[in-house]
Amino acid sequence: MAQEHSQRPLTFLDMTCVGVNAIVGSSIFLFPGKLAAFLGPASVLSFAFTGLLLSSVALCFAEAASRYERPGGAYLYTRDAFGDWAGYGVGWMCWVTQILSWAAVANGIAVYLGYFGPLFTQKWLVKAVAASVILLMGTINYRGVKMGAWTSDFFTMAKLVPLLLFAAVGLARFDASALHPFAPTGLRSMGPACFLAYFAFQGFESIPVPAGEAQNPQRNVPLAVIFSMALATVLYMLVQLAAVGSYPGLAGSERPLAEAAARLLGPVGASVIVAGAVLSMIGYNAGCALGSPRYLVALAQDAHLPPSLGALHERFGTPSKAVAWTAGLSLLAAVLVDFGKLVDVTNIVVCAQYLATCAAVPLLRRGGAGPFQIPGGALVPSLGVAATLWLGAQGGLAEIAWTLGFLSFGLILKLAMKSRVPTEVYS
Repeated sequence: MAQEHSQRPLTFLDMTCVGVNAIVGSSIFLFPGKLAAFLGPASVLSFAFTGLLLSSVALCFAEAASRYERPGGAYLYTRDAFGDWAGYGVGWMCWVTQILSWAAVANGIAVYLGYFGPLFTQKWLVKAVAASVILLMGTINYRGVKMGAWTSDFFTMAKLVPLLLFAAVGLARFDASALHPFAPTGLRSMGPACFLAYFAFQGFESIPVPAGEAQNPQRNVPLAVIFSMALATVLYMLVQLAAVGSYPGLAGSERPLAEAAARLLGPVGASVIVAGAVLSMIGYNAGCALGSPRYLVALAQDAHLPPSLGALHERFGTPSKAVAWTAGLSLLAAVLVDFGKLVDVTNIVVCAQYLATCAAVPLLRRGGAGPFQIPGGALVPSLGVAATLWLGAQGGLAEIAWTLGFLSFGLILKLAMKSRVPTEVYS
């Protein structure tokens, strides 16, 4: 039986904030300098092109999500389209993606604080800050889903203010001569630049995951996917354009927006951007703590994993064991692996759910039209598959090997499970 409205505390605003918070994390504060080093002023196009490519994937998630009221996201779509084993494999990789993303962004917090001094760049402090934030956000979401949603909402609003302020001031003082030459080394680096920007856009796929706790999920979840993706694309382009046009030293900068803000607004402006970056990354951590454990819940409810992972805490009403396992493994990844490696591996791991969801949409339509359906038949799903394959192909063999390793471990774990009787919590 579906949950009653009172048991679905997440509103449309909450779901949209989950999406914006999941997409807009560390990348827009850390990547503008790296992208400018690849392409110069043409780096604005890397955000535009990557956003355009992934819009087809986002639309597939929106359509698929409109058919479901329970948590699981890409796991559910793949299971119903391709069967039990394929669904489990994608669900497992969805969870792995979230762990890696959570760990990566947690590592970025102290890196940005390094603007204030070299102390913050010390490896032990980077790891200590990451571990502390993961533990804090895990604890908040252990104690209540609405508390977790409020935390996500707050940080979403807090991160948008400094970014919009930077874009407004940067564009107001824009120097058009900074756009010449537009692509100093040509566009041959567009592939690597888009691979980097690819990480910046990830997160929209997490919106359907807590659907079982959302009000009117068949309407609100698809709208939240589309709106958050469109907002992120426009925001990224504006911020990159403002940075390119106002800061000559952008290329290669590790803290590009803080340095650009210092040039535009002085030390106070830089401090505002650093604070915004830290709030943004903490907010991303809050969103991961809210959505990531729900993949385990979905897998446990269908008896792929121990049923206890899907059980709700007697007092807090949260999937406490799923939250604890997810936060614990994210903490371990954050301590053991550095930011850059986590980004590269995540970019390949996430391809599994993007490919599976896009390929699943035409098959799900055989069961009848859903509340939201993309026009054009198989065109958009096909574009989504092609876009994901192209973006994933920009990675390396090492990342592919890690991905296959994670998948193999998950399949071995499933084989070890003796109970295959689904535990029905949602219907």
